[in-house]
Amino acid sequence: MIRYTSIVLFSDDVPRLRDFYLDLFDLEVVLDLGGLVTFDGGISIWEMDDVRAMVYGGLEPSAVERPRCELYFETDGIEAFAAKLAGRVRLAHQIETAPWAQRTIRFYDPDGNLIEVGEAMDAVVRRLAADGLSPEEVSARTLMPPAFVTAALEGTSGEQP
Repeated sequence: MIRYTSIVLFSDDVPRLRDFYLDLFDLEVVLDLGGLVTFDGGISIWEMDDVRAMVYGGLEPSAVERPRCELYFETDGIEAFAAKLAGRVRLAHQIETAPWAQRTIRFYDPDGNLIEVGEAMDAVVRRLAADGLSPEEVSARTLMPPAFVTAALEGTSGEQP
């Protein structure tokens, strides 16, 4: 199963954009890692320097590939979804593992909009625990708060932060 999760806005000034959404829309910050802010309601903001590093291999995106956001979806079957994409889309990258252990794949829609499909973080937590990491190690590896890790391991996590 695949489900729409959030839109991720790319920004050169995350604090400015964070304040804009807080002030204008009264959104609640669910997770603030400095370079990544997630609000309730499905909007996230990601630092453009991190985007350059993780999506574009440290390079500046070309004028053709200069999206300022990405559509983000989650799946429990990343390999099967990647196989479904084969030959049908232009990939930004194959399945990669982010520094926080989440596996993702990125590609472009027909209009050039960037789309990311990744593992749900509660699934990442369970995968790392199954690999033998302690809850504390999982929290450190994924950057997820200890309460989220505990809830994911108990099967009560509900939503990703």
